[in-house]
Amino acid sequence: MRMTRKFTLTLFGATFAATLAAPALADPKSDLVDPDVFRTRASLEHRLPGLTDPADRTCALPPGALSLRQAVDLALCRNPSTRSAWAAAQQQAAVLGTADSAYLPVIAATGSRSRTYDGTHTDATGAIESNSQTARDAALTLSWTLYDFGGREAKLSSARHSLDAAAATLNSVSQQIAVAVVQAYYGVVAADALLVSAQTTEATDDHSLEIARALRGGGVATLADVLQAETAYDQAVLARVQAGAAAKTARGSLSVVIGSPADQPLKLEPDAVPAVVPALTARMADLMAEAMRQRPDLAAARSQRDAAAADVSVARAVGRPSISFQGGRFIADASGVPNQNYNQIGVYVTVPIFSGFGVDYGVRQAQATLAAREASAEQVRLTVSQDVWNAYYSLDSANQQLTATASLTRAAEDNEQVALGRYQSGVGTILDVLTAQAGAATARQLRINAELSWQVSRAQLALALGRLSGAEPLAGLEVAP
Repeated sequence: MRMTRKFTLTLFGATFAATLAAPALADPKSDLVDPDVFRTRASLEHRLPGLTDPADRTCALPPGALSLRQAVDLALCRNPSTRSAWAAAQQQAAVLGTADSAYLPVIAATGSRSRTYDGTHTDATGAIESNSQTARDAALTLSWTLYDFGGREAKLSSARHSLDAAAATLNSVSQQIAVAVVQAYYGVVAADALLVSAQTTEATDDHSLEIARALRGGGVATLADVLQAETAYDQAVLARVQAGAAAKTARGSLSVVIGSPADQPLKLEPDAVPAVVPALTARMADLMAEAMRQRPDLAAARSQRDAAAADVSVARAVGRPSISFQGGRFIADASGVPNQNYNQIGVYVTVPIFSGFGVDYGVRQAQATLAAREASAEQVRLTVSQDVWNAYYSLDSANQQLTATASLTRAAEDNEQVALGRYQSGVGTILDVLTAQAGAATARQLRINAELSWQVSRAQLALALGRLSGAEPLAGLEVAP
């Protein structure tokens, strides 16, 4: 029977293990458990001005009405997509720390103690004995890579570019979440306005029905007038029911976007659409240049390309020599065997001679990856130009729609009042009234959709330019870009 007690201790990146009782689990983000010696977390945060890691925040819903700025702030803190992007960026920051650690020595301590009972063994003279035997050994070793002909430098460069890409991707995800919040937020505003408009149309059609019935009772209107008015009223009731359901759906969508359950009650405090909106006067070439400088997805694609270029150097370094320093202290003691107690120190040179052409194909693979990343970066650049083009003219169209629908709404509502007055006076027809009421209802819907399109188009242009960062998604877009 053999009883063995062993312990292992490894420093500078290796694993600690022992036979001691395990302590209680600590906070995984605590620097006391996982010290950030190379300050990779700070390096990541430096790449993300204006954004805060949601792990450091409480992210509680504010009391009272919810403004757009607060909604975006909540989404950047609570939306699972944002948190996933942060986790991916933190993971890449840890990869950078691993690349940095390759420049430090590795110190490892090992030890064991074993006891053998009732077994046979051979002593130093070759005689067979059956006595119990105790063996103990311990070692402390140090290994330090001194030079590897560019392998570590290339890995570190790749890790830095990959962290740049992860940070830019996180920025891009945050901006996309901000756009989603703008769409959902003003989608609720529009849905509520459409519900009010449907209720107004229902009340107006109900009033027209009452007038038609009263005129028929007086012998002025016909049964056909009453039936047409009833049909219009029933259609208005149906539209109001549908608008109510759409408003509830829009609120559920907003709740989910900001990271809350769909049944979370929300009260909004939107900014009013200005009576006069500024015309867009910026040159398209200037906007394109700004987007090329600021778009985080383009920056991520370029950083991934640079990381792939560094990986080509990493692949080539695999087939190159490496020089390392190693030293150790060894102690061994066993019953009936002379004790061993010695030191060892030396400089080792490792020269790869043949690896079955694995290095060559590794370089080919890295070069192919680089070519793919270059093509991907070019595709993103073209997409950025198209996004700016589409967003600019979408906002220009939304500006014109605001102007047109303002005039249309006033004319349609005036026409509705005139037609109703003429019919009530016995001059006009019920068809004139219903046509005017339908025109007024359509005008109100067009106005609401124009306001929604204007708000969303502003956010889309900010996203296309790479401006949509932080909790103020539409800051700086009150005037022409």
